[in-house]
This record gives sequence, structure tokens and C-alpha cells, in this order.
Amino acid sequence: MNKTVMSLLCACLMPLAHADNRPTSPADLASIEQLQRQVDKLGFGALDADDYALSKARAWLDLALDEYHEKDRSGIVQDATAEAAALLKALETTEVIDAGATPHPYASEKVRPDLWEQVDAMKRHGEFSCAARKIAELEVQLVWTGHEKWESGWMHAEPYARIAENLAYEAQHELDACALKHAPPPAAVTPLPPVERIVVEKRTLATDTLFAFDRAGVEHLVPGGRQKLDQLADELKNWTSLERIELTGHTDRLGADVYNQTLSESRAKHIRHYLASRGVAANLIEVLGRGEAEPVVQCQAQRSRSALIECLQPNRRVEITIQGVRK
Repeated sequence: MNKTVMSLLCACLMPLAHADNRPTSPADLASIEQLQRQVDKLGFGALDADDYALSKARAWLDLALDEYHEKDRSGIVQDATAEAAALLKALETTEVIDAGATPHPYASEKVRPDLWEQVDAMKRHGEFSCAARKIAELEVQLVWTGHEKWESGWMHAEPYARIAENLAYEAQHELDACALKHAPPPAAVTPLPPVERIVVEKRTLATDTLFAFDRAGVEHLVPGGRQKLDQLADELKNWTSLERIELTGHTDRLGADVYNQTLSESRAKHIRHYLASRGVAANLIEVLGRGEAEPVVQCQAQRSRSALIECLQPNRRVEITIQGVRK
């Protein structure tokens, strides 16, 4: 990546010190959601959705939103939101910002120097634009990993580090693929082996059998919830190969639309993190949230809230689509 491009693609400077107690507020959530709308507008406008700076802003907002719902009080929510805001401002105003390393907030340790060295090398790669989105996500994921280490120790941060490793692998793969694409063709083409038959399977997990009602975190898994996810992870690892896994969260109609959308996404993300911690390649897992928009049952004229909750149970689910080759 040349110096001119680099000068346009870097984040702003974060504050270097904060108090240890910075609780979040509804205003923080409103800022995150407003910036997410900005990201969507730019991604569907003049910018490529895989633009490096835009992807980095999106990743900072994912971090901020997740930690907001975890009720994090370290200041990481506000710092990540500010970093996204600065990137979006620069994109909208063509402001030139410093091309230094990704800044670390107060509540994050610098971890995995090997992956940071790989990031630096990939940024200098001649095919940088091919993997710009993955590299941006990798940088923020490493900051997130450092936050989890700072907050709860390495054992808690290890699943986040695995996600970073998978992002690094995928980014390098995309760079290598682009370099190969632009290389001179080989003198002779070796016949490819027969392609194994790829199948697509769909499953549905009732979130009531995984999480406590109206909760999403791993710490809110109900008795038996971990066992169900462990069984799923073991099954996935027994496939001959996995091409793609899609997790789509759904909620019932109780509660506000925005809250249900966030809850559906959060549940799917926590399942992705849990499966990654059990050895499933996180880079293959895509996460979506549909909130209350796609119910499978409709319930009318229920006589009590408990009866309504029970009737709407099939709507509270995570749908899983698995694509790959089975043994």
C-alpha cells in the first residue's frame, strides 16, 4: 500500500489514560447506532463496502456494541466508538489522518506481537486491497483480545485470540490468491482432483434451551445449553470439510424492535464465540440477526404474559446453515 493510501486509512489517536470506572449510558448506544447507520450509508454509496477505513470503523462499532451489552465499565465502549467516529469523519470530509499503528485504548494490553508483525507485513503487500477488510477486522480483533486479557486474564481472552488467528489466516489467503491471480500463467495445468459433493444442511436451535430468557451471554447458558453447543461443535469437527456456517438469530415480538434486533445478533455472536472456543474455525462462521422480523408462529388473544411467552417460544431460535462435505 503506497504512502498516499496509507495516510487516508489510519485511525485517530485515542486518549492514553482514563479512570477505571466509566459506565455506559443510553447515549453511548445511541452514538453507536447512529455511526452504524453512517457506515451503511457509506458502504452503499460511493465507497466500496470492503474499504479498509470503513471496515475498520465497522469493526470498532461491533466491539463497542458487544461490550456495551456486557455492561463494560472500563471505557473501551467510548474509546472504540470515538475511533469509529474519527474514521467516518475522515472518510466523509477527505480529511488526511496519521498512518500510525492501530491505537490501543487504556483498557487493552498489546498481545500477540507475532500477529501484529503479520499485520504490518500484509499492509505492505502489493495486493493489500484484496484483503483490506480482513486486515482491518484483524487489527480491531487484536485490540479486543487485549481488552479481554486486561479485564479477565489470558484464559478468557484465548477464544478472541483464536478468532484473530483465523482472520490473519484468511487475510493472508486472500493476498496470496490475488498475487497468484496476477502472476503469469503456469506452463502446464495439472488436472484437479474430483470435487467432493458439497451439501447444505439446516438446523434450528431453540434459544430457550440455550440461554436464560431475554439473555445472550455465555454466562447465561442454561443447564444443558453448553452440552447442546458442545455436541454441535463435535459434530462440525467431524465433517470432512466445512465451507461455511451461518448463524441467524431470531426473537419473539416481545420488546422493542431495536432491542430484539440487537438481542438476536448478540445471541448468534456468542454462539459463534463459543463454537470457536471449541475448535470450530471462526472465519467460516457468519452471523446475522433478524430480530422479530421472521416469526414461525403467531399468537393472539393470550390471557397472560406467561402464556404468551410460552406460545411464542418457537420464534426464539437460532437457525444454523452448514455447507460442506460430510464423511
